[in-house]
Formats: sequence, C-alpha cells, structure tokens
Amino acid sequence: MKTIIQTHKEDKYYVAVDLITNVADQGLTEEEAVKNLKKGLEEHYQILMELAPKDQKISFLDIEVKNMSSWDNTGAREG
Repeated sequence: MKTIIQTHKEDKYYVAVDLITNVADQGLTEEEAVKNLKKGLEEHYQILMELAPKDQKISFLDIEVKNMSSWDNTGAREG
C-alpha cells in the first residue's frame, strides 16, 4: 500500500504527515519521523479494519495518478 507524505522541520523535530489520512508523527531526524509515521499508519489501518462491520466486504483499490513523472521513486519532486 502506498500513500503520499510530506515532511518538514519544526524546531528540533522533523514532522511527517500522511496527506491522505492526516496522520502525523515526529522524530529527531527525517528518517525517524517517517519510520514513526509508518508505524502509526499501520496501527491506524489495523484499527480501521477491526472497527469495520464484519458482514461487509473490505478490499484495497490501486489507483494511478497522472503527472507523477516529476516525482522520483523516493517521493521527492525532481527539478
């Protein structure tokens, strides 16, 4: 599963925010903030799955976003 995140620095912490769910986390480095966000998102989606009605189908939908050619495979904008 992929998502779109944004990172920035606030005082001494880096903050990583998932732009789809608005889940956020922080760390002393950008890598730590992203790692913490990943764990938080895993927990977020696990809770959603647990709370979903058991008599209804759950599935994942893959989508393709056009004009992503200006982004590299790390998610950073090129140029």
